[in-house]
Amino acid sequence: MAAGKKEPEEKMPEEKNTDPPGTGHSLRVSAEEQLARVPKRSAGLKGQTAEELIYELQVHQIELETQAEELRRAQLALEKSRDSYLDLYEFAPIGYLTLSDKALVTEVNLTGTTLLGVERSTLVKARFSKFVAENDIDQWHRYFVNVLNLGEKQVCTLRLKRWDGSLFPARLESNRIIGSSGAITVRAAISDISDIQQAEDALRNANKKLHLLSSITRHEVSNQLLTLNGFLEFLQRKVPDPSLEEHFIRIASASTRISSMIRFTKTYEKIGVNAPLWQDCRTLIDTAAKEAPPGKVMVKNDLPAGAEIFADPLIASVFYNLMDNAARHCGKCTTIRFSVEEQKGDKIIVCEDNGNGIPAGEKEQIFKRGFGQNTGLGLFLACEILSITGITIRETGEPGKGARFEITVPKGAWRMAGKST
Repeated sequence: MAAGKKEPEEKMPEEKNTDPPGTGHSLRVSAEEQLARVPKRSAGLKGQTAEELIYELQVHQIELETQAEELRRAQLALEKSRDSYLDLYEFAPIGYLTLSDKALVTEVNLTGTTLLGVERSTLVKARFSKFVAENDIDQWHRYFVNVLNLGEKQVCTLRLKRWDGSLFPARLESNRIIGSSGAITVRAAISDISDIQQAEDALRNANKKLHLLSSITRHEVSNQLLTLNGFLEFLQRKVPDPSLEEHFIRIASASTRISSMIRFTKTYEKIGVNAPLWQDCRTLIDTAAKEAPPGKVMVKNDLPAGAEIFADPLIASVFYNLMDNAARHCGKCTTIRFSVEEQKGDKIIVCEDNGNGIPAGEKEQIFKRGFGQNTGLGLFLACEILSITGITIRETGEPGKGARFEITVPKGAWRMAGKST
């Protein structure tokens, strides 16, 4: 080596960090690397004393600690909210299930597992039809298809089968849910309606007993009236005294009135005996028009096909009575028209004619029992029949220009066939 010439110093290899993650050394290295990526802001710090720098760092530390405390409180609040909703979901009084588009159970709450008497692990990924009574399988398949196709809440009542084979009546309310990825699921709520069904059965049995009692009583009273009228007619012929004629007339009138009241009880006792059901409005009106021939009066049925109303089975007699009254009392009437309108979410079934109309002072009276030229029971009974499911009726026509009856059907008691309310 030449004199005076220095050898270049050998570079020492860089030391590799061999400390395990999480140690103080590795955290420092990570912090230094992050700091190196932060834009330099030292210019603003020039001229500050060590005490001033320490103060700034302390202020920043307090800010970070405050933010950390706020985040901790927010985290605790979220956990509390999550736990509350979890409790509400798991211990709700009804069973909640999530089904795939193939009707496989993907989620279920604790109440749902209790209702079906099966462990959650067994229920999840099982086909829900396994828990439907055999005779109700077809109804379940039709119901599930409607849920998938219609995209609106669908309701049905069927019998479900527990794991031990026992059956119970259940009400299902289901909605179709489309996720952000396009995946389709169905969320269903299941209620055990055993108590409701038992109460309905008890009420039905009580009504049957009352119906039997009233039938027997009505039969006996009718027989006694027949006997009374027979003796009255015999006495009237036996004692042809003009001075007693007025008394005979009053007795006969009272007897006729009693007979009318007995017939009324026979009709009235049928209201509410059978459960309300969905009925096709257009078909009801067409049938009523055939049973109550309005003579030369033409009936126009403009209700849409498939329109259904949830009402007492006797609602057919309501339409019959409206047609009969129009044909009997409307005078110049030539047309009776049925149509439907919408008002504040309710459906209005309108029955209007082009007859003489109802006098202003009688619009409220015509719905009272006993008012009218005949028995005075038709429109009173109509009100009673409709009120079973919250439907109302009123007369809004203009006197001299025809009668107009508006039957207001609340939301939930009207639907188009194949769709939910």
